[in-house]
Amino acid sequence: MPVLFQCNRFNRRGKPGRFRSAAGTGQAIGCPGRHTHGQGEPVLESLGLDEPTERAYRRLLASPPLTATQLARHQSCSAGHARRMLDELAAAGLAVPSAGRPTRYAPVDPRIGLAALIRARRLELERASVALDTYGAEFHERKLSSDPSRLVEIIEGPTTMSAWLTELMAGAEHEVLCFDTPPYLTADATAQQSEEDLLARGVRARAIYSSEVLAIPERAELLRQLVLRGEQARVLPHVPLKLLIFDRRDAIVPLTASADGLRSTAALLHRSPLCDALVELFEACWRQATPVFGSEAQETEDDLDLSATDRALLHLLHAGLKDETTCRQLGLSERTLRRRITDLTARLGATSRFQAGAQAVRRGWL
Repeated sequence: MPVLFQCNRFNRRGKPGRFRSAAGTGQAIGCPGRHTHGQGEPVLESLGLDEPTERAYRRLLASPPLTATQLARHQSCSAGHARRMLDELAAAGLAVPSAGRPTRYAPVDPRIGLAALIRARRLELERASVALDTYGAEFHERKLSSDPSRLVEIIEGPTTMSAWLTELMAGAEHEVLCFDTPPYLTADATAQQSEEDLLARGVRARAIYSSEVLAIPERAELLRQLVLRGEQARVLPHVPLKLLIFDRRDAIVPLTASADGLRSTAALLHRSPLCDALVELFEACWRQATPVFGSEAQETEDDLDLSATDRALLHLLHAGLKDETTCRQLGLSERTLRRRITDLTARLGATSRFQAGAQAVRRGWL
């Protein structure tokens, strides 16, 4: 927001100004120093009010209705400058001029005037943000037409990749899509904090995990915690690649990864038909994947007495996990697991685990 009145050796039109010393103060009339007389730092500049005008507003709040001459005396400035500040406050809806002569200005209740001004500024910012995607798309199209190499950026090294991931996660506004499978580059704590911040901002997160992830205890626990915080998670026996897509316009695809994670390379894809194709790939896999850890669970009349353990067991069976991994995830012994599987298949009228999973999907249990 441009400064409406700046205290220096130039007047409002950018030309050298004339100054007269205020008696006993040595301060230039029409150019108050940057201080607030113990009333705190200026806070209304973001609403279009410079510091002298904000101090004038504070004076109005603490006084009976004032004329421009009276305010000038309090502010140690010229009457003309005081009148301009009062008119500016009136135009902002923070003061009301009287009808009589001399004109006196009374403050509007800040809970009404300031609140309305804040709402107006928010609306202006929202209108400006609407143009962001349009202007960004136009800029991107021109750049691509002049230099197609800008479509893809190559990111080298885990440090650079983590920095890009952090920046893109922080900038996501609507949705993040993810294919996830071992091996891993980002530390668990870093990844978890980034996604928790994302979910706390109301950004939707959908992820498809390979069943290998559930076989890693610490990763499975991290996934469980993220689902509790709002992530929508599904599982497939295998995912086609590791992938992150931000607001359907930028995607990161790791290209290489060594066993120790010390060297890695990724492609950063910007908005393009290629990025759109990756979104379509994700959506196709999403329709085939199985919700996990109660993600998107919907209760029906048929499963009112289905325990949380049985529901989780059906999810894991349908995802194709081995018995050893399933036992570890649910904290069950192999004997108890086999007994529960037998009970569920009988309850579903199935003769195999695969048929039990299909029946559970048909009944809306998964």
